Amino acid sequence: MCAKLKGKLFPRKNKEKEELVIKAKAHIRKIALANKTYNKRAEIARKNAKIAIKRGERNRAKNYLIQHKQYQMKVDRANNIRAKIERQIEAIDEGRMISMTGDLMGGIRDELQDIASKAAPTKIAEIAEDSEEYVAEIEESAEILAGDPEIDLAIDVTDELNQLETEMLLEQGGQMPEVPDDELAYISEFDEIEEEPEIRTKAKLEDEIDKLRKELEGS
Repeated sequence: MCAKLKGKLFPRKNKEKEELVIKAKAHIRKIALANKTYNKRAEIARKNAKIAIKRGERNRAKNYLIQHKQYQMKVDRANNIRAKIERQIEAIDEGRMISMTGDLMGGIRDELQDIASKAAPTKIAEIAEDSEEYVAEIEESAEILAGDPEIDLAIDVTDELNQLETEMLLEQGGQMPEVPDDELAYISEFDEIEEEPEIRTKAKLEDEIDKLRKELEGS
């Protein structure tokens, strides 16, 4: 389940988690302020102990030193509490980062799985094989459509071909005629056929109009 969907389904729970972290950080600030006060009081107690000794009041000096020690103990306990809370907040932040990383990697894994399923070697090989088969079928269909005129039309021109070769041999005294290279090109059936007026291009029509205009201007 993605984080956005989780937020929609459990908005109150997410809000409570955020408030908990905010409260924890606010508590750390309170501990820091309390420690500042304890340190100041411990320092004052130690100074008073010195003053009491100078005044010859030994018992009072001991009491001030006890106060100094108590404030120091309070500072140490508060620091331990603060350290525990900070460590847990850091664990929450790190846990969230790990959780987000896990969701991200899970999404990447699913995407890779989807891509791999579509691009699996066996599937690609199957697609390539099918493609080659389809190409072969298309080529076979093309050959069927093109066919062999001699077979399709049931026209046998073997006798005519033999007769034509015999005539050419007799004309050349028993040898096939040598045809110049420039006569080897087949004659096009379309070169001598004039284009129909309706299929002439606009460019050709404009060219003819220009020629006529020049002829009229020169006459």
